[in-house]
Amino acid sequence: MSAQAKPVSRRHLIIGMDGMEWHLVTKWAREGKLPTLRRLIDRGASGELASTSAELPDTVWSSLYTGTNPGKLEKFFYVQYDAATMGLRHVPDDAIKRPPFWDYLSEAGVRVGVVDVPKFALSRKINGFQLTNWGAHATKTMRMSYPAGLFEEIDAAFGPHPVGDCDKADTTPKALRALIHRLVDGIRVHGKVFRHLMKERSWDVFFAVFSEPHCVGHHFYHGADPTHPQYKEAVEYGIADSIERVYSAIDEEIGKILEQIDAKTQVMIVSAHGMGPLRHASWNLPQILDRLGYGDTSVSKSNLIEPQDAKINPWRLLKLTLPGRLQYWIKDRLPQAAQDWLVFRWYSGGKNWKNCRAFAIPNNDSVGAIRLGVKGRDRFGQISSGEEYDRICDDLSNALYELRDPATGRGVVRQVTRLRSHFHGPFLNQLPDLTVLWDQSFHWEAVQSARIGTLYLRTQDARTGMHTTHGFVIVAGADVPPGDQLVGYSTYDIAPTILDWCGVPIPEDFDGKPLRFNNSAVRA
Repeated sequence: MSAQAKPVSRRHLIIGMDGMEWHLVTKWAREGKLPTLRRLIDRGASGELASTSAELPDTVWSSLYTGTNPGKLEKFFYVQYDAATMGLRHVPDDAIKRPPFWDYLSEAGVRVGVVDVPKFALSRKINGFQLTNWGAHATKTMRMSYPAGLFEEIDAAFGPHPVGDCDKADTTPKALRALIHRLVDGIRVHGKVFRHLMKERSWDVFFAVFSEPHCVGHHFYHGADPTHPQYKEAVEYGIADSIERVYSAIDEEIGKILEQIDAKTQVMIVSAHGMGPLRHASWNLPQILDRLGYGDTSVSKSNLIEPQDAKINPWRLLKLTLPGRLQYWIKDRLPQAAQDWLVFRWYSGGKNWKNCRAFAIPNNDSVGAIRLGVKGRDRFGQISSGEEYDRICDDLSNALYELRDPATGRGVVRQVTRLRSHFHGPFLNQLPDLTVLWDQSFHWEAVQSARIGTLYLRTQDARTGMHTTHGFVIVAGADVPPGDQLVGYSTYDIAPTILDWCGVPIPEDFDGKPLRFNNSAVRA
């Protein structure tokens, strides 16, 4: 894209951390293990960011880029419920048409570099350069660049990113140790690519994302949590320090990146969500809804007295049984229609929702999602909008909050959100009606209530870590007060902040506001 250059008095460097956990950052920074991040925190402003990860974890980055809530986005997950068919459909990242903040910058003549940002397609309006899905985590869009030859240039100079799809890794000690080595190598090569583009290309705003914290958080979180049942196994395998190694390697690369900028350059470090232990009953929601009388009405209520093992999706059991590399070897050789058939059953368990008043639909594992079949909105819908809809939402919410861990008596549901009250926008009707945020603060292996009885959960995922509800931001620069604490902000506020810094008008339909540092703003 060509645009009349906008004069910018200072440059802005934005480094994204996909899935980096704030409480681990602050802990290891205090201990001197992350000296670069510690220095930026001490001489700048920092704080946690609220995030859509509490409801729709896959929207965290797209909401950050666009400054808007998920009700304004075409995609909330890569496999979405389709109200017209009462089935499932694939939704790629390219489905999102709302412009990210770099499009607004580009239109204003600001020179922009965007490198490996997750879960977003290549811009058609970039005033500068962009590298898409080179080493990003779980990004459902084409591997492309602008200019078109940039992708081949990076591959030729640095080779492909060494990690690839991290879920292809097996869970044997040897495979996990090899994965952590590839992740550290990926950080090193990411740093080299970022520094190369910063030096060789013109830019006023440079935004690049390290993907590696996301993968290491999923597969190695048990090593960072001494209370985790698999912690001793992580120590025995020699991988207990894996997350610390990844964070330390990134800290070192950021230090090298900062050596390339001048004192006037504004620096932002941002994460849209963190990582914590994987503890949820999302995959058991179909059985829970059956027992509450909203799913399969043929389920007998006479067997609720005796504790039972929860049902397990046979497609998930198959995935747990087959080594990761073999799974993907088979998948890559199947026609697309067969792949879709398997993925849809992976999420639905082959369940027919036609006769259900409420049913669980795909969402990111850490947050369960429930859809109500509403007349006139959903095919085969049975529930009337208005009073009946509200009554059932209230009943389901109360029933979910009643779920307890029988071993401790503690509730296992942290938050039930009614999305029609929480979000707004033209795509609100495609979202779940309720989301269920599970309590990840303690270990639990069963759910119990008077209405559903006791269900002992069975393992359905080889990963040990899952998304947390908050991100974080660190901002350092000449006009930022040292040690300033940022409180009450969200990921919606990042896009308007960057536009504000560059003197670009903030669209009226943004849902965020610019960050303020002791009642002052930083401007270009």
